[in-house]
Amino acid sequence: MAQNKNEEAITLTRGSRYRVISRGSGPEPIVTIGLFKGYASFGHDTALTMEVQGSEGENPILRLLPCLAVLSVDVLEFKPEDKAKEKTEADTYIG
Repeated sequence: MAQNKNEEAITLTRGSRYRVISRGSGPEPIVTIGLFKGYASFGHDTALTMEVQGSEGENPILRLLPCLAVLSVDVLEFKPEDKAKEKTEADTYIG
C-alpha cells in the first residue's frame, strides 16, 4: 500500500511503553510489557530491546526480543521522537 505524503511512517520510539507478544519455546506466547530502549544486533538478526521490571525488589532488566519471534506489538504509552535529535542521530543499536 502506498503511503500518503501527509502521513508519517509508524515507528517504535525510544521511551514509549509497549506490550509485545512473541513466540517462546513452548506452546504459550511470551508477553513482555516495558519501555522500548532501541534495537540490538542479535546474531545475524535484529532484536527489540525492552526494559522490563525485574522480580520484586530487583532492578529493571533489559530483555532482547528477536524481531522474527515478535507476533504483535500493542502501544500502551506513546512518546514521540525528538525531531531535532532524530535528524542528528542514526538508528541506535544497543549491544
